[in-house]
Amino acid sequence: MSVKIQQNIDVVHNITRKEFEQNYYYPQKPVVLKGLVDGYPASKKWNFQFFKDEMGDMEVGVFDGALERADRSFKKPDYYLKFREYLDEIEKGPTKKRLFLFNPFKQNKRLFEDFEFPKICSGFLRSFPFMFFGGDGSVTRIHQDMDMSCVFLTQFTGKKRVVLFDPKYSTLLYRFPYNVHTAVNIEKPDYDKYPGLKYVEGREAVLEFGDTIFIPSGWWHHIEYVGSGFSMSLRCLSPRVKDRVQGGWNVTVATHLDELLLKMRGDKWFKHKEKVAINNANKEIEKLIAQ
Repeated sequence: MSVKIQQNIDVVHNITRKEFEQNYYYPQKPVVLKGLVDGYPASKKWNFQFFKDEMGDMEVGVFDGALERADRSFKKPDYYLKFREYLDEIEKGPTKKRLFLFNPFKQNKRLFEDFEFPKICSGFLRSFPFMFFGGDGSVTRIHQDMDMSCVFLTQFTGKKRVVLFDPKYSTLLYRFPYNVHTAVNIEKPDYDKYPGLKYVEGREAVLEFGDTIFIPSGWWHHIEYVGSGFSMSLRCLSPRVKDRVQGGWNVTVATHLDELLLKMRGDKWFKHKEKVAINNANKEIEKLIAQ
């Protein structure tokens, strides 16, 4: 039995900037936006064949879910393939192979001509558009984004199931110290080892062609590919100063310290982090029971 997922995510059509900022951006509330990318050339041009023709010989870093380890983040791919070969593979059927935080825009500047940054809010990080490709059934395990930016994730081919958790549940999701990851599996939760999962509640949405989900700063997200497909993410700064400061700390200090200690202490460091996460969650559970 998966963790509790009861709350729906709002779905809105052709929302104005004022409505979006008042109802979602400033309150930092997730929403699925319909019609945000209508009229983008990318909506008509981008498909698997387009990318094979445009940049099929480019080498891409592949993350293979079959090789995934709880004590490793998503920074380093498991191996490299020609982009064309990878796309051929994911089109054939189910696979756990993904492209994560893939930036083809560095290699092909013409892609910038196929979309524009939405005018729905300001503060977009224009140097960091990313794309995500995956085969049917591949999963991006639950995590927060390290830089604590807000994300606009738009689906172009295939579907994605997106499950979000409010950052208020971070301790009960057993977040590792110096990190934005956890070892928990929300689809097959181990309630004996991670009893805090009984107290969390997620929200979910299924993205189809042209849908954009707004993921606020610090919200945990678990993503499943329903059919082979790809999406693009655009990032913007959080309206809250504390999120920007935390993101800066994560990127410039915490992640490097974590990697250094993992290199120096190996499995001992991971076990220490897991112990700290469990202790923190147990304290949080005690508070909830006492209320």
